[in-house]
Formats: sequence, C-alpha cells, structure tokens
Amino acid sequence: MQATVAETGLRQAKIQRTRLRVEKAAVELALQHGSEHVTVDQICEAADISARTFFNYFGSKEVAIVGPANKTPDEDLLEEFVAKDGPLLADFLHVFVENVRRKEPDVDLIKARRALFDKEPQLSAQRMNREANARSLYTDVITRRLLRQDPSLGLEEATAEATIAVAVALGVMHAAGAHWIDSDGTADIDPLINTALERVKRLV
Repeated sequence: MQATVAETGLRQAKIQRTRLRVEKAAVELALQHGSEHVTVDQICEAADISARTFFNYFGSKEVAIVGPANKTPDEDLLEEFVAKDGPLLADFLHVFVENVRRKEPDVDLIKARRALFDKEPQLSAQRMNREANARSLYTDVITRRLLRQDPSLGLEEATAEATIAVAVALGVMHAAGAHWIDSDGTADIDPLINTALERVKRLV
C-alpha cells in the first residue's frame, strides 16, 4: 500500500527532527572537546541514536559537525529568476531568501556553528569548499538570464558578470544573515537585504 501524503509528510518531519538533533549534538560536543576529539559514538550517545542511524543520515562525523552543503534552490525558483527582468541582484537575492524560508533553518544551530567556526576556522573553510558546486550553479543561472536579456553580450562576458554578481549576492546574504541571526531569527530578512544592497550601491 502506498503511503499517503500525510504519512510521507510525517516521515519527512521525523527525519528532519532526527537530523537536527544529531547536528546539534555534534556541534555541542565539538564546542566542548574540539572537533578532532569528537567520535561518532559520542555523537550517537548524545543524540540517542544508533551508529547505523547516524550513517543513514551522515557520511561522516565531519558532515554532522560542519553541516551538509546548503540545499540549492528548487528549480521553480531558479526558472522564475531567469525569466524576470527586474534588478538582477534583488531578484537573485529573493531566490536566496525564499530558499531559506522553505528550509526553515534552526537559529540555535546556526549560532552554535558560528561559535565553533570562530574557534576552529578550518571548519569554516571546509564548509565553504562544500558550497563550490552551488556557486557554479548560481553563476550558470545568472549567465542564462544575462544572455536571455542581451544575447549580444556573449558567453564570456556574461559569465564574467555572473561571477561578480554571485560574489556580491553572497556577500549581501552574509551581511544580512548575520543581522538576522543576531535577532534570533525574529527580524524581517527583506529590509536587511535592502539595507545591504543600498550600502553596495554607495560603495560603487
């Protein structure tokens, strides 16, 4: 018998709760003992799961501690962006924001990871390396939009502009996201992004 939509939703919610519990346990242990000294067995004990369950969710303790690569935006969001003709950076940042809202991030976990990355900067570098594929995808999507709007631009120039756009967008999201986290996730992210964009305009 096929699972109903409700059953599937409940199962997915349970999976998300388990993942979150494991990640919080892993980060807390890393903060207490240092990431190199944390073992999978310790994480399992703290999260009250078996090692088998752990490896069903995470390939290694490092993934649990640093976090998996951020989920890239859904195809519908990306295609909507490509078809738009408004301010490119603002439109692209809307994709970021909507993607974050769909994921329902846990502010406490984000704060704990920030504290851990401050103590162990090499972990932050690991996280950034995992985002390389996402940055490549974003560059391709922005390139597509630029070429749709102006085919005469050419692939090389469009790609160069897209690379800069991605760098600026990620910087804006980092700045706005830091303020959002400091508000414990209560602040409206859109005004924070608009403020950061205004600062970018003044700088250039």
